[in-house]
Amino acid sequence: MNNFYEKNSSQHQKNLEIYGYTHISDFLAPDVIHRAKELVNQNHSVVENVEAVGRPTRDKADQIVYQLHNIDKLFTDLLVDPVVKSLLIKKLNDPFYRFLPPDVPNYILSYYNARSSGLALDLHIDSYVPNPGEYTWSMQVVFVLDNMSEENGCTVVVPGSHRSGHYTDRELGNLRPLEAKAGDLLIWDSRLWHGTTENKSGASRWVLIATMTQWWIKQSMDITRSLPEKIYQELSDEQKALLGFCSTPPIDEKVRVNTKCGYEFLKSSVKDYY
Repeated sequence: MNNFYEKNSSQHQKNLEIYGYTHISDFLAPDVIHRAKELVNQNHSVVENVEAVGRPTRDKADQIVYQLHNIDKLFTDLLVDPVVKSLLIKKLNDPFYRFLPPDVPNYILSYYNARSSGLALDLHIDSYVPNPGEYTWSMQVVFVLDNMSEENGCTVVVPGSHRSGHYTDRELGNLRPLEAKAGDLLIWDSRLWHGTTENKSGASRWVLIATMTQWWIKQSMDITRSLPEKIYQELSDEQKALLGFCSTPPIDEKVRVNTKCGYEFLKSSVKDYY
């Protein structure tokens, strides 16, 4: 486990509670950064001229690689790192999910993209609706692959806004830039008001962004249908559950009536679920 995190674990939990985000330095090893960037650049070169249906106009200047979990197991491995799990289990695990042990994730992946900023991104929330209480149902996990600063399109946030109970004020000034180095880890509550500055550097500013939600939230991509069989066979039971394979809705009552399942429900092949 990351030594910096071990020494400051309680502080990171407090940061998420009070400010809505936390920053863990030197999380990724240099070889992991290199391999992740290599995979992202290879796949972006394939899809950069392919139109993504429904892509928002505001994203047109961004470089994006969708569905990282379909590309290489490395990306899913990052999501089950002990540091990531220790923070997200506390925030997202359903305590009444009796089919899995309480010390493993029962939350799931909603979507997982690589992104390099272009134009400035307005303040927004990714929880869809605001909520002023302690309860959250969605978190962003961001692995930084390139140094990011205000000059090259870093994330900006409004600390504590996750508890405002309001949608964003896009005219708000005095935003806090989250400058970070390659290899750092950022995690924030999806209710947090956040955006990006404009990337004026002309260079890439790649990050991996995974949105994790409680198990009952509909995934943004149909991960369990689209996952390549080769990758499915490489995953652990914990990783398969994380991708949603233990919480797929049944076709009808003849199959089962409970959406929540344990590892014993997992099939030998992707095609066996449908």
